[in-house]
Amino acid sequence: MRAVKLSRKIHKWIALVVGIQLFLWSLSGFYMVAVNIDIIHGDMLVKNMAPTIGHGQSTTVPIEDLLDRYPSASKITLKPLMDRPVYLIQGAGRAEVLDAETGEQLSPLNRQLAIQIAKHHYAGTGEISTVALIEDNPPTEIQFFPLPLWRIDFDDVWGSSFYIDPQSGRFRTRRHTLWRVFDIMFMLHIMDYDERDNVNNTLLRIFSILGVVLGSSGLWLLFYSFNRARAEDNFQ
Repeated sequence: MRAVKLSRKIHKWIALVVGIQLFLWSLSGFYMVAVNIDIIHGDMLVKNMAPTIGHGQSTTVPIEDLLDRYPSASKITLKPLMDRPVYLIQGAGRAEVLDAETGEQLSPLNRQLAIQIAKHHYAGTGEISTVALIEDNPPTEIQFFPLPLWRIDFDDVWGSSFYIDPQSGRFRTRRHTLWRVFDIMFMLHIMDYDERDNVNNTLLRIFSILGVVLGSSGLWLLFYSFNRARAEDNFQ
């Protein structure tokens, strides 16, 4: 009987502590499997993600001139930027974008060019609502991306935000409401309330162990209840 009473106490108090988290595990897990991952990624919001340089587009700026102009360059790449060929020059931890036809330096991208790139990749029907250059204190949804970044928001049903790198002209990522909900759910699921990506944090381990203890004590009580009911039936 002492073992049964102890098991009941353990089960009751752990249930009080872990019960809310078990509910959050179930709720967040349901959301993460119920919503298609392609929707979470925002694939329906983007287009022109694999651009190529057309045969009719010329590059009149010779590589030798670029090497003279950027002697510390470690890598020079010819790439498309919307409808024009550009050179991406990388070196010394920085990136510069030059028009391959005129040699004009395009980086850092100004507001208008960032908007043009965002529109070029946007597959929705919304209009641009806000544009901001984020240079510090980034929102958690882009905490792992290097700054600065242009943020272009659209007033569509998805609450879409596009992020453009002003130095390379690269379309960095997109975010929308369902992604942001997913991010919150993932945070609740792995119990990492700081960086939201550590699945081996101490808090998660503690609650996982408590969950196992809760289930084990519940099984013991269930086993005891069946044995007790069987004993009472035999007695009668």
